[in-house]
Amino acid sequence: MRREIISVTDEGFVVAPRYLGRVRMSVGEIAALLGVYYPTAKRHLRAIERAGIAQGDYTMCCVADRHGVHPEFYGLGMVVAVAFKVRSWQADAFRQWLMERVTQPTHAATPPIAVLLPMKENRLPN
Repeated sequence: MRREIISVTDEGFVVAPRYLGRVRMSVGEIAALLGVYYPTAKRHLRAIERAGIAQGDYTMCCVADRHGVHPEFYGLGMVVAVAFKVRSWQADAFRQWLMERVTQPTHAATPPIAVLLPMKENRLPN
């Protein structure tokens, strides 16, 4: 499987692949993206995993240590979760890019579809 990473330039521009489903980043790459130290990123990753908010990619390489088995790579969900936990200018730039990407209208969007369900005659008594 092809692995892509996201990065932030010194000017604050986010460089991301076109298809974000391929994003798989190691702890060091996440730390570099968000401008934090490796132990800080690792601590936040483990806290997010323990809380059950996001998980790593267990289909690729895993690392076993005395605390258990941990994935070597994490997907976009974990990167976003860590980005909202740390404070740095790189994390601010990434969060701003993320919000712009989420809220921008897409040209290929389909109009909303209204679904009308038939009313049942046998309603519950009041």
